[in-house]
Amino acid sequence: MLYKISSNKSLLLIVIVLFVYILAQRQCGSRNIAVPEKPQITIVKDTVYQVKIDTFYLQTTKYNTVFVPKINNDDDVMASVRTEQEISQAEKHLYEEARTYTDTLYNEDIEIYSYSLLKGELLKNNLSYKLKVPREIRTTTTIEHASKYKSGLYGFGEVGGNQNQFNNISLGLQYNRRGKWFVSYRMNFNQLSNVTHNIGIGIRIY
Repeated sequence: MLYKISSNKSLLLIVIVLFVYILAQRQCGSRNIAVPEKPQITIVKDTVYQVKIDTFYLQTTKYNTVFVPKINNDDDVMASVRTEQEISQAEKHLYEEARTYTDTLYNEDIEIYSYSLLKGELLKNNLSYKLKVPREIRTTTTIEHASKYKSGLYGFGEVGGNQNQFNNISLGLQYNRRGKWFVSYRMNFNQLSNVTHNIGIGIRIY
């Protein structure tokens, strides 16, 4: 009986030492917890200039018939262009036929829009373009840092048994040191008159 009491005191002393050590480590860990670094983002920009010569041909066979005033102001010739539906019968004698030629030319670098108005001679010619170069290539590279584990104290419980009886009940504590190693303490109540105490230690293997 004396041996049993002495054994229980020894286990109790071990448990107390274990808890003091866990609390001390937790206190130190809370002071030295490193703030996780944010992923480093590197942006690389590269501008590529493409220099080359290309030939575009304007189409001169398809046209639309429009009407312009017989007497017109060159500065206002575009505003005075009418379709046949836009001219009343009473003012038709003030207009004469003209032709408009439109075209859109494009390749992977440029788009060209042309507009020409002819009435025997060239009355108006517009040329506009949309440039697609230089071309900017943007590449984003994200460097992810490895996950950092924090220390923690965990409580756990277990229940179990066999096909004859279901009487294995355990309560315990586990202290995990930043995912590297852990220590644990567990009390097993499979027999209330004979409680067993278990202490474990482990390391991370993967």
